[in-house]
Amino acid sequence: MIESTTLPKQDFVFIKSEYKFVKIKFDDILFCKGMKDYIQVYINGKSKPIVTLKSLNAFESKLPQDKFIRVHRSYIVSLNHIDTISKNEISIGKQIVPIGSIFKSDFFTIVDLNS
Repeated sequence: MIESTTLPKQDFVFIKSEYKFVKIKFDDILFCKGMKDYIQVYINGKSKPIVTLKSLNAFESKLPQDKFIRVHRSYIVSLNHIDTISKNEISIGKQIVPIGSIFKSDFFTIVDLNS
């Protein structure tokens, strides 16, 4: 039996989508969008997101906390892929991600630490 404490920290996650497991490197994830029981995972260089049957909370626990942050009830973004930040939204490439009011102070604390 493999214990999770004996495994080295990985730089990827497997996501089940369309009856197969897709390996995704954390560095390639732009952001994740929750939609009820499903998540859309937007990947750098891919035109369509990968869709998986999982809650955003469950998926958030698999992501490294130093690279990803929850910015909205329905969105988790990669800190590495943020292009611009305004008062209420983040742009990542051509996509706009809203910043939820309850997540705003934590998010801008991290922005200030990296400014």
